[in-house]
Amino acid sequence: MNQPFYEKEPLKSIERTFPFLVWDSPRAPFWFPQHWHERMEMLYVLKGSFNVDINGKAWAGQQGDIVTIDTGLIHGFFDSSEDSAVRIFQFGPDIFNETLVELQSRGLARPVFGQRPLISASADKSLHDSLERLLMEIDAEYKRQDPGYRLLIKAKLYEIAALLLRNTPPLPQQSSRARHNKKNNTQLLERIFSCLYDNHDDPTFMLEDAAQEVGLSKFYLTRFLKEQTGQGFHEHLTRIRLRTAENHLANSDMPITDIAFLCGFQSLASFNRAFRCYIGVNPSVYQARKQLFHDVPLHDAPSC
Repeated sequence: MNQPFYEKEPLKSIERTFPFLVWDSPRAPFWFPQHWHERMEMLYVLKGSFNVDINGKAWAGQQGDIVTIDTGLIHGFFDSSEDSAVRIFQFGPDIFNETLVELQSRGLARPVFGQRPLISASADKSLHDSLERLLMEIDAEYKRQDPGYRLLIKAKLYEIAALLLRNTPPLPQQSSRARHNKKNNTQLLERIFSCLYDNHDDPTFMLEDAAQEVGLSKFYLTRFLKEQTGQGFHEHLTRIRLRTAENHLANSDMPITDIAFLCGFQSLASFNRAFRCYIGVNPSVYQARKQLFHDVPLHDAPSC
């Protein structure tokens, strides 16, 4: 096996407000060398077979099997049959927003997408059939892109996460100290997010202020957020501000300048820049479309 490499986003860019893609493997046999990426991944084996290696452990995937891969895990697909083909679902962790903490509950050693690498009908028919149905419904929604398809896909991804969580028992060998640490981490995440929501409308609110409010050093707070969620302080704060701004733009006739300052941005220019970066269009375009905007897929959002 070759040296693992970091896989950047696919050529077809993932939307920043809807970090999700699905596609079928373009050729057979399907194989891919060891790599890792920041997106979560689920694969549905359409036909054939292959071996999947995840963090040094190997599984044999057959037609109908479902593979789940958590963010940051080194994985690859090898020794494929000649006709092997898969359907690939990839989504950013932030599609779960602040409920990401739920994916690490119940004293699990890893988040739920890292607990069940291979799910087959022969080993766990009930869970497999439920996941298979949801994945096929997601694929159909993504292909049709009817009004509200992004909401439905998100809802089905949440259902998948809940199914995995409920079908993955806590590890019995985990020490009381580890369970205590996991509980403390979850509580700390909730305190940090509450702090961000309570202060996001203050344009002077900084990392130092958040650290002081939750009783951490700014360096520990930054590292803790990155380790637990994959995103840093400023990313979370900006997304919270932008979600609030989206709501005002879609549901009010408030001037854009007023919305910018109401949501904690220090200037109209910084608001416009952040909105274009994360949403893909100017705030004025978003406001003009109002609620209809949520059903219009955005593509080719500029890089931040």
